[in-house]
Amino acid sequence: MIKPLTRASSRTFQTWGRTHRCAPVALHLPESEAEVVALVKEVGRRGQTLRVVGAGHSWTDIACTDGHLLRLERLNRVLRIDRENGLVVAEAGISLRELVCHLSDFGLALPSLGSIAEQTLAGAISTGTHGSGATVGNLSSLVESLRLVTGRGEVVEASREHHPDVFAAARVGLGCLGVITQVTMRCVPIFNLHERCWTLPFDEALRQMQTLADTHEFIKFWWLPHTDRIQVFAADRTSAPETCPALTRRADKLGMITPVFRSILWLGGHFSPAIPTLNRLVCLGYFGQRERVERSDGVFNLAMPPRHLEAEFAFAREDGPAAFEQLRAWVEWEQLRVNFIGELRFVAADDIWMSPAYGRDACHIGAYCGRSAHAPQYFAGLEAIAARMGARPHWGKMFGWEGAELRRVFERFDDFCALRDELDPDRVFENAFSRRVFG
Repeated sequence: MIKPLTRASSRTFQTWGRTHRCAPVALHLPESEAEVVALVKEVGRRGQTLRVVGAGHSWTDIACTDGHLLRLERLNRVLRIDRENGLVVAEAGISLRELVCHLSDFGLALPSLGSIAEQTLAGAISTGTHGSGATVGNLSSLVESLRLVTGRGEVVEASREHHPDVFAAARVGLGCLGVITQVTMRCVPIFNLHERCWTLPFDEALRQMQTLADTHEFIKFWWLPHTDRIQVFAADRTSAPETCPALTRRADKLGMITPVFRSILWLGGHFSPAIPTLNRLVCLGYFGQRERVERSDGVFNLAMPPRHLEAEFAFAREDGPAAFEQLRAWVEWEQLRVNFIGELRFVAADDIWMSPAYGRDACHIGAYCGRSAHAPQYFAGLEAIAARMGARPHWGKMFGWEGAELRRVFERFDDFCALRDELDPDRVFENAFSRRVFG
């Protein structure tokens, strides 16, 4: 029998960005892989559906369901650390922050992280979460093996040697192939990064982007619409000791900047003509030249930002600067008021079927915005640019494409669908998101 933790009448699920909500039949918090297997089998026997949710940090409805909702937060243990071979085995519900903390106790680190670490391990890899570096893959590319409970309730352990097709697909599986219960990740000796930040005129930054990406191990670019400046964040490994962070960084870590930024977003959202002036003030106060040495996760991770909206597409690396320029032109032509940064990051190619970086080095462009009347038009502009240039959506960010458009840009789309038919023939893991994406 299914024993839910709570029923939909007493609880609804809502994404972190408040973009989607749902009322599941029941919420489940299994404490073992065996409980996951039993739940999947029972849900399938009843002809019902089930979705897994991590931290709920996706802006899409990828985790929403009117069936059963499963959270893996009680499957959050580190099971084994192999320092000699640089491997960590962890349960899928552990947060990235918890995992990083455990690794640091053993003098180890993940080679790369995204801007926040609140996501669960399974959620981060299932949506292709990434950091930024031309030679650095997304988090999914760090996976060496995983355990997956399929729609039939069977447990498959997949790696490059065993069930290679499952391994190629499930590392960015979108929750459609099964429930990931355990992951083996590559890790490296703990390291410090020397981060240098400086500001360039927009056009000059575009000219230098590719060279800078080849010069620095980790790099990203921020642009505040209505300004002509781009802030460059470049970081490289160093043996130098950590330094005292700059005043803005100390304020960031103490949570002082987020309330200020939240107030600026609120003001811009209620009085859009002020946005260009507000952006220029933020640029003057935050953009500029500084440097620091800090442990890698301290450089990768930022303070949790105020709630906002995000769309993001992965362009071929060589198309990134031109796409960024077209996004600026769209904002200016349509006279949009955008009160959040636009971001450009690099991700190395991988062999994961539904990864935005499959088969080619990628340049991710993120369009971020507080809630405003201009947000839909801003995101539509980025989506149109992406369509013209053959870019691929980030699965955890907002996009409107459906099966035909996605099949055009993901070469292994049909292979993924065929494997899904094999692993989940009764569509136990189906929801509105999967129907929209796969039909």
